[in-house]
Parts: sequence; C-alpha cells; structure tokens
Amino acid sequence: TQALGGRAWAVLGAGPRGPVCTDLVADGPHLLIEGPAGSGRTELLRAVVASLAAAERPDRLGIVLVDGRDSVGTGPAHGDGLRVCTDVPHVTTHLTANDPVRMREFAQSLSAELKRRAELLGRSDFAEWHTGRELAGRMVAQRSAPGRQPGQVPGRTPGPGGGSGAADLDGPPSSTLRLRPGGARRQAEAAPPLPRLVVVVDDLDALVSPALGSPGRPAAGSVVRALEAVARDGERLGVHLVAAAGPGGRTAESEAARRARLRIVLDAPAPGPDEPSPGRGRLTGPDGRMTPFQSGRVTGRIPRTATLRPTVVPLDWQRMGDPPARRPVRELGNGPTDLALLASALERAAREVSAAHMPSLL
Repeated sequence: TQALGGRAWAVLGAGPRGPVCTDLVADGPHLLIEGPAGSGRTELLRAVVASLAAAERPDRLGIVLVDGRDSVGTGPAHGDGLRVCTDVPHVTTHLTANDPVRMREFAQSLSAELKRRAELLGRSDFAEWHTGRELAGRMVAQRSAPGRQPGQVPGRTPGPGGGSGAADLDGPPSSTLRLRPGGARRQAEAAPPLPRLVVVVDDLDALVSPALGSPGRPAAGSVVRALEAVARDGERLGVHLVAAAGPGGRTAESEAARRARLRIVLDAPAPGPDEPSPGRGRLTGPDGRMTPFQSGRVTGRIPRTATLRPTVVPLDWQRMGDPPARRPVRELGNGPTDLALLASALERAAREVSAAHMPSLL
C-alpha cells in the first residue's frame, strides 16, 4: 500500500546471495534484456511477467505483451512466445507482429494512452499525482461556523436543498473562493484510476529491423515509434518498458536501448552437463553494479506421476536381506505449468478483492 499507483517489482532469478530482484520504479524505469538465440530471453520475460503480477493487484498494475516476430518459433526455446502469459489477469493486451492493421491500431491506442495520461497528470509526474490524490482523500471536512448552514457563503442565499450547490465552496474573509476539503476529496474520487503500465516486448530487434517479406513489416515502424514514446516519456507517466533483443544490430541505437537504465546480458548456451543452462546472465543496475544470476523456468510442465498397483511376488528366503526393488514409475508430462497455476491463483485472488481489470488497448 505504500507504493503510489502500484508496484513494478520482479524477481529475476537466484544469485550468489539469494534472489535477484529489480524495481522498475526505483531503479528503472526501463529494462533491456540482450542475449543470443537460445539463451532464455523469452522464458525470462515470462518469469518477469509472472513476478510482476504476483507483486501487485490487477487494478494497480497492467501488462501489455508484444511479440515482435511475425510468427512463433517451432523449437521448444520459443514455443508460443508471450501468448502463454495471457491467462494472467494483469495482462490486458497481446500483440503479435503479423497483422499490419492490428499493429497500427495498437500503435495508435498506445500513443492515445500516453496522451491521456499526460493530460490527466498535467505538470505533475506519476508519483506527485498519486500523492495529491491520496492526500485529498484523507482530508477531513472543516467544521461549519455557528449560525451558518454548511456550505453557505456569508451574504449569499443558499440554493434549493439547503445550499447543496455551494457546499463545496468556502468563503474566507477575502473575496477568493476555495474548495472545501470535502469538495477536493470528491474531485479526487471522481478522477479515473491511473495504475502503472508495463509494456513487455519480445524480439524487439525483429520490430526495429523486420525481415524482408515479413507480414508485419509495413506497420513495424508505427509500433516502434509508439515504443520509443514509452521509453522517452514513460517514467513521468507511470509506463515502463521491458524489452528483449539479440545482441548488436540497430536495436542498440534505438530509444529503448538508450533509455534503459537496467540491463541484462544472457550467456550463449553451451552443450555439456557442466555448462550453464539457459537463463544464466548478469544484471547491471543504474549504478553500474553487476550481479550474476540464474533465471527460473515458469512454463515447464509439472509431471503427473502414477505408480503400478501393488503386486505379490514369491520371495526367496536367501534374498530377504536384499534391498527392495524399485517399483516402476510412469511419468506423464501433461501436467499444468507453474505459470498456469499462478494465473489461476491470481484470478481467484482478484475476484476475492473485487479488483477490476484494466481495459485492453485493442
């Protein structure tokens, strides 16, 4: 409850001294993940989405997913991209870069959301706006002066209903009218909620430099410009960008890469049982401090195990001292994923607290 507008806090993985965490509000506002193919970029983004959702309510934090490639990969490393995260109640929008019309609509909607937040905040930033909203909600109405009806200005006749039309105006000794605390509180309550928003982009380099013949190539530029606006103005508006891309290329020259104060570099995968598994990387904070970590896996299926029924077999007296033979175990890899279980628990928790979901951008 101390986080103004909602938390954007995630656990990236396990480090030398325990969990490695990142706070997009305090350390961000943006995070860039770089690594070669097969290094675990997509799985790390899924883990970030799951961790962000586990740390905040869906009415205080919204998540937008963008798959930069025009189609999902065929290998197990990429799978369904970020689509597997759409069951998380915080996720409002999922875009795959394979439809130019839908991509342009997304770019326009995201730009309109940034404009709406800028008009709502005015000259304040996201934290200042929520601070004023919280203070206005805690204000206590002033006591009425003796012999005067509540809300009545001296020398004025109250309107119908006992002066309800002027109830929010306070008449000080000067001629300046100011809002009573109750009126300020009602104005704050009338303002629409403004939760934090995190835009998660996989394969940003496929949007910055789309391949020839890609179906989404004609509209990739509009999506990139909308993401650059998030990178440029998102800190003041409460919008964060988490993007993953391959090393090098034109992505390093983009606005998203220049504005990212949090960076993760994942190691290339290597064969062998003693080599690091995918997801091994280093987090560099805004102070330049580097922390190695191993990210987790949230989309691995939980095996459903089943044993054979008990059987009775003849036992030789001379073999009584032998250890019992292991019973055969059959493992079925069709169990739910950790991400699916978490999404189900988050959905139940959101219903229990009557947390409204944010509207979609599409």
